[in-house]
This record gives sequence, C-alpha cells and structure tokens, in this order.
Amino acid sequence: MHFTLFVDGYFCNPFDATCYIALEEKHQTFSTARALLRDGQGFPAAMHARTPIARVPALAHGDFWLTESMAIAEYLEDILPPPEYPPLFPADPRERARARQVMAWLRFDLRTLREERPWWVTVYPASPVEPLSRQAEREATELLDVIARLAQAGALATWNIAHVDLALALYRLTRTEVVLPPAAQRLLDDNLARPSVKSYVEHPRPPNPPP
Repeated sequence: MHFTLFVDGYFCNPFDATCYIALEEKHQTFSTARALLRDGQGFPAAMHARTPIARVPALAHGDFWLTESMAIAEYLEDILPPPEYPPLFPADPRERARARQVMAWLRFDLRTLREERPWWVTVYPASPVEPLSRQAEREATELLDVIARLAQAGALATWNIAHVDLALALYRLTRTEVVLPPAAQRLLDDNLARPSVKSYVEHPRPPNPPP
C-alpha cells in the first residue's frame, strides 16, 4: 500500500512530524507533498473536497483522506496492526489511554510556549529568539513536571508515539537556558536517536525559515 502525506512546506510542524514518524516506524513507503501554507497560499482548494477538515497534516490512502495527526496515527495503527507491524501505541488499554491523553494535552495546552518557541526555531537555529515570558516559563516547567511524573510511573520505559510528541515539545527548550532534568534529557536523546525521528529532523528544508 502507498500513502501520500501532505505536510507544511518547511518541514517544521511537530504534528506533521508525528505522522511522518508513524509511517517510518511502520516501515511504509510514502511520499510527501508540501503545502506552503505559511507563504499565504492557503489550503489547496482541490483538497477541501476530499477531507471535511481541511488542514495539514493530511494523509491520502487511496481514495481515503484523513487529517488531524492523532487520528492519522491511530488509523495507521488500525490498518497496520501489531505484531505484523511495529506498534505505535501500547497494547494495554490503560497505557494506551495514557498515551492518547498525553498527545491530546500537547495539542491543546502549552499555547504560550508554542507561540514563543514555534517549532521551526529548532531547525533554523540561526534565528534569534527572545527570552521566555513568565507564562511560557510556567508552561515549560509544567512540561518537565509531566515528564518527571510519567518517568516515575514507568510510562516512559517502552517507546510509543506519544514519546515522540513529548520529545519534540522538549526540543523547543533547546533554544532557551532551561537545563533539562535527567529523565527529560534521556527522553529527548533517545527519540532523536531513532532513525524515524532523525529522518524528519534532518529532512531537507528551504534555506530560510518561514516568514
């Protein structure tokens, strides 16, 4: 089977990354199509008719189109199930629910941190950044606290796709003076060392950051 993943044209969207990495982890052949949304082109008109929620990332699998990164990751898990394919989510229902909880939290919280450290600053490191505001510092601390609690509970012992989302959120802090605690640094290092994650982080990009 073949997939096409429509992504932000600068390859610096962590939710695109979730889908890209999920396909890599499942050892799937796929192509990427860039949508330069930040250049003012908007979501391609032809794609509006194919998916009811028009945004990237968008996955095309035959005549089926799907958006929203969590939905895409879960769809891939359903159609490429373990043990034939490597798992993205824990098998245990409670652990699986915890992974989904973490992924949802990262998508709907930490808004100030995301605004002040958009993910593109991690892959365009020459761009200057301002110090974090107090609210962003509080959110960074909250992120580290969540990771510490997950580590203490043993929820980081076996990899799942939620760990990628956590690591990419941590990656924002590499452009600050925040010193990562051992558990957070280990989580970041372990994920950045995965071939699937390296493939996205090191993907060719336009020479200049998004406007």
